[in-house]
Amino acid sequence: MLNFSDRINLAIRIAVRAHQGQYRKGSDTPYIAHPFAVAMISQQFLEDEDLFIAALLHDVLEDVPQWAYSRDDIRRDFGDEVLAIVEDVSEPLVDGANFQAWLTRKDSYIRQISQTTNPKSILVSVSDKIHNMSEILREYSEKGDAVWQNFHVDKGREIWFFEEVFAAVQHKPELPAAAIERYKNLLNQLKQLDDRSQH
Repeated sequence: MLNFSDRINLAIRIAVRAHQGQYRKGSDTPYIAHPFAVAMISQQFLEDEDLFIAALLHDVLEDVPQWAYSRDDIRRDFGDEVLAIVEDVSEPLVDGANFQAWLTRKDSYIRQISQTTNPKSILVSVSDKIHNMSEILREYSEKGDAVWQNFHVDKGREIWFFEEVFAAVQHKPELPAAAIERYKNLLNQLKQLDDRSQH
């Protein structure tokens, strides 16, 4: 079991402050629940302090203004390794909420994950997607197809993104087999939802 430390305590406090006032898409769930879930999932595959901290902070560069908490702040507080992981799993900041902006962000993310050989970056990415898919499936059981209204694009494109990330990571030797299997199982469940709605 990972030991609680001053660094982890600091990361928790920073993550809670950074995401204060943010909520999950289409939900009244505070956004901080997601980084905590990703951090916990990551530890099921590798118990590691830098991994846990990076998972807690994995959305900070995307969702938090630079003046509030920046790359330099991450480096100062947690070092170069944590910063490198967070950068690997961060989408670029692209103006606009249209499909082209969404596709630019996702293509860049897929390329980054394809190219990285850092096992901790890969685990944060996979843990992030595992939690996102799990939440979609949970909400689908409550709301049905209305769950897809929470997203900027239709369900086909959302599922495409999960498929592309899986294609980018599934053969990486750095990724534990248990993580691959869990991701694949959730992805197959999502694809079954898509197939069901087309009949």
